[in-house]
Amino acid sequence: MNKVMSKYLSRKLKFISVFAMFAIVFVNAYNYKEPLTPVSKIDFNFFQMCEYFFSNGLFSFAVPLFFIISGFLFFLKYENTFNGYIKKIAKRSYPLLIPYVAWSVISGAAVLILSRYENFKDIPFIKEHTVDLSRCYVYLIKPPAFQLWFLQQIMLFTVLSPLIYLLVKYTRSLILIPIGALWMLNLDFVVSPQGLFFFSAGAALAIFGKARNVTRRENKPYAVLFSLAWLLLSLSLTFLASSKDDCKTLMLIIYKLNEAVGVMGIWFVFDQIVKLINHKKGMLLASAHLFFVFALHEPLLHISNQMALIPDNSHSSHLILYICLPISVISVCIILSMMIRKLIKPVHSVLTGGRNS
Repeated sequence: MNKVMSKYLSRKLKFISVFAMFAIVFVNAYNYKEPLTPVSKIDFNFFQMCEYFFSNGLFSFAVPLFFIISGFLFFLKYENTFNGYIKKIAKRSYPLLIPYVAWSVISGAAVLILSRYENFKDIPFIKEHTVDLSRCYVYLIKPPAFQLWFLQQIMLFTVLSPLIYLLVKYTRSLILIPIGALWMLNLDFVVSPQGLFFFSAGAALAIFGKARNVTRRENKPYAVLFSLAWLLLSLSLTFLASSKDDCKTLMLIIYKLNEAVGVMGIWFVFDQIVKLINHKKGMLLASAHLFFVFALHEPLLHISNQMALIPDNSHSSHLILYICLPISVISVCIILSMMIRKLIKPVHSVLTGGRNS
């Protein structure tokens, strides 16, 4: 590959990012009391299992996919020199650091303001994230918009990019084996093993120019194979989660495999989908406002969920809310982004880091 994306690949990345972002909103829309983890246990009932199947199963590909895309795009035109590194840092500062600070402040201010009102202050999410005014700096480290951890990791990988480049290139991608082991073991530290593994995998695709793997337009056998495996792994994880047996190790293995298989599945499936949506204005519209969906859907989604749900809500109410609320939040985010871009474009540019402004 000549380090330049084809028009087809550019369009495919745009459309697949829309689907993955919407999937992330649904992942965060899971509305049962216990938070989702790779080894979360649930009750054996259709409604909770349905939410689990999508949020912890079928849609678990989304975050790894974004890390792969980020790594691929970052290293697609990477110059491993001091000047090249400085240029990359400078180029990435505005689209990453500025929106991170802006949305951290916005989400922190929103929580502090809502905590002053009787109708909101007892909402669990508000109570959990309210801090004393003298400790507002905490919001820059751990913002209520918790999805911003993704930007934290991308900024960290940007700083570490020369090391990642050297390790990937001079080990011929073998460095992915120990990094993958850390990710499989679910070890959690400052550098996300999940992020580092998939970002480095994207880097390998760019560095070694795997044109066939990245730009091929159709491979129906792969699409069928990975889709079936993706579906079966998601179903297996759901039934294991609802069983009374202690099978956390097996659940963790299946969850990790499902993340990787899901990425491959959605990648090959989208070769079929791109043909159908290539000229759909709705997809192009959504892709232009995707960053607002990313930055604004939390804590809006969490607060709305906790306001709507009460202890005696039926399981069917949980499922209805799980379907309707993400659609509403996505719509609000896109409409707000459109309004701000039209009325106060400089503000939109700051909030999105110059994306589609």
